[in-house]
Amino acid sequence: MLALLIAAEDSHGVEPNGYFIPHDINELWWGSVSFGIIFILFMMKGLPVIKKAMQAKTARVEAELADAEQAKADAEAELTSLTSSLGDAGAEAEAIISDAREQAVRLEADLVARAEADVVEAKERARIEVAAQRDQALTDLRAAVAAQAQTAADAVVRGNLDDAAVQSSLIDDYISSVGAAG
Repeated sequence: MLALLIAAEDSHGVEPNGYFIPHDINELWWGSVSFGIIFILFMMKGLPVIKKAMQAKTARVEAELADAEQAKADAEAELTSLTSSLGDAGAEAEAIISDAREQAVRLEADLVARAEADVVEAKERARIEVAAQRDQALTDLRAAVAAQAQTAADAVVRGNLDDAAVQSSLIDDYISSVGAAG
């Protein structure tokens, strides 16, 4: 294959005898020595720089990997924290809803108790009012009955009774009998 490559090239740089090696052997030795010196200088000066650059790149990549691992761990911790806070928020929401339900039940019980107390109070006021109206009606009735009784007694006994004391005692007896019957 090398022969094909050499054959494909034109005759520039190739010796007339057809070999790749130059005709002057000194040129080969000086070229080899120059290559050796350059190789040794490269090994002494260039290789440590390349090794240092490779080590720096390796260290930088390792640092980036460590940073990435730390970022991943931080993200997982934050995810765990957010997940737990969401769980806590759900529990807190349930507690708030439960508390609101309990307050609604207590409020309903208070309102029912107040309404029942108001009903009892209204019944008591109505009973007292009815009793007062009944007493007033009885008093008015007694006065009306007394007036009618007096008028009737005056008409019946006007001629038979002269004495006002007898008439007054009859009226009082009638009023007490009406009051005892009511």
